[in-house]
Amino acid sequence: MRIAHISDLHMRHHLPGTASVAARLSRLMPDYFARALAQIRVLLPDLLVISGDLIDYPLDALDDPATQKQGRQDLESIANLLNEIPVPIAIIPGNHDHPELFDRVFGKFPDDQVVNGYRILTFNDHEDAKHVPVRTGQQLKRFRAALKDSKSLPQIHVQHYIVWPERNEEYPHTYGAGASMCEAIIATGNVRLVLSGHYHPGVPLFYDKGVWFSTIRSFSEAPHPFVIYEIENNRVTATTYLLAL
Repeated sequence: MRIAHISDLHMRHHLPGTASVAARLSRLMPDYFARALAQIRVLLPDLLVISGDLIDYPLDALDDPATQKQGRQDLESIANLLNEIPVPIAIIPGNHDHPELFDRVFGKFPDDQVVNGYRILTFNDHEDAKHVPVRTGQQLKRFRAALKDSKSLPQIHVQHYIVWPERNEEYPHTYGAGASMCEAIIATGNVRLVLSGHYHPGVPLFYDKGVWFSTIRSFSEAPHPFVIYEIENNRVTATTYLLAL
């Protein structure tokens, strides 16, 4: 099983301006993302994972019709590029995406699918009022049901936020219930790999009691990385690729 993983594009093209963090090269992302997809196609993955923050939506203009139109155009430009990818895609929004616009453009993508003998689950979570990531409601029910499913194929979980380890030094990047989520994941034996974005420095692939965890670095910031994971005999390896400029 070969998985390509890219995250946190923070793209702005039709949306005006750029990200508030200067290192996030929002206005270069339409070109850079297209180039990255061309590189990924050559590597022949079985699955493409995009774990949130596709665009850098101005969060103070969530209800503005003109900004919504621009944001939807940016999401549609990403969708058009993904239409050329000949493999299954697991994709979720991040905290810098407009949730309703994301659903309108990417709602067709499954949140539970089988690829090469693995069950791929995506979880669409959010932040609470203090910006702490939380999994609640239907997403929490899906998570618990998947862990209890004794007949499930080996699972790969994809979410925007970090399940584990804790990375909350300057901003809460890890789920408030991350430690208990990690314990539940490990206890079931159903999950092989847990993939996240959100934390731009990333956390390299590591192994903990039967489960592999990886938080990818942001593609929007130099050197614009993406990762290829190889799963074989319950062992996972990760190779980082950089955008060829």
